[in-house]
Amino acid sequence: MAAALATSCLCGAAPARAQVTSEPSAVVFPDPEKFARGLYTEGEFGGLWFNGPAGSDVGVGFAVGARVGYDIFRFFALQAHLVGSTHQTQGDTAVAGQLLQMYQATVEGKLTLRLVQWSFFAEGGLGLARMSSNLLFALGIARYRTGFTAGGGGGVDYHFLSRHFSVGLRGGYYLLRDVSNSRDGMVTTYLRYTF
Repeated sequence: MAAALATSCLCGAAPARAQVTSEPSAVVFPDPEKFARGLYTEGEFGGLWFNGPAGSDVGVGFAVGARVGYDIFRFFALQAHLVGSTHQTQGDTAVAGQLLQMYQATVEGKLTLRLVQWSFFAEGGLGLARMSSNLLFALGIARYRTGFTAGGGGGVDYHFLSRHFSVGLRGGYYLLRDVSNSRDGMVTTYLRYTF
């Protein structure tokens, strides 16, 4: 009797319905507070050109460089910059078609404005520039192979969701004091790693 009563209750009961709710997955927004800060290194490559008297005799060159810096505050860092570039002399001179390398070493300050994964920065400093040969002396443009340089630039940086890596694009403009008051401009892209 009990078995018949239980069977009739189960058969007469309304069927159970399962409800599946689908919640959208949470979008992950990076927290800039979790990005690594402190000691960093950068590797860069791009192009470098001369303006002024040297610009008509020295062609655009390929540049490779590196930076080592330290974030003192979230908005300010000190860094050392080394860059080398290879150029070919041009024009109707006896030394046209010769290769020339230029090396620059500067100590710089950097100001940064951070907006979530993006940051915008301005930097500037001073240091030394050295030519690999005396080609510019032969052209009457430079008296010495080594001289002072000063200048700066700015750029934009994009930080990945990884707390250590970012990439960026920067431009700079430097005065070459001992190259007949010439200047050089540089545009590079870089990869940054913060320890």
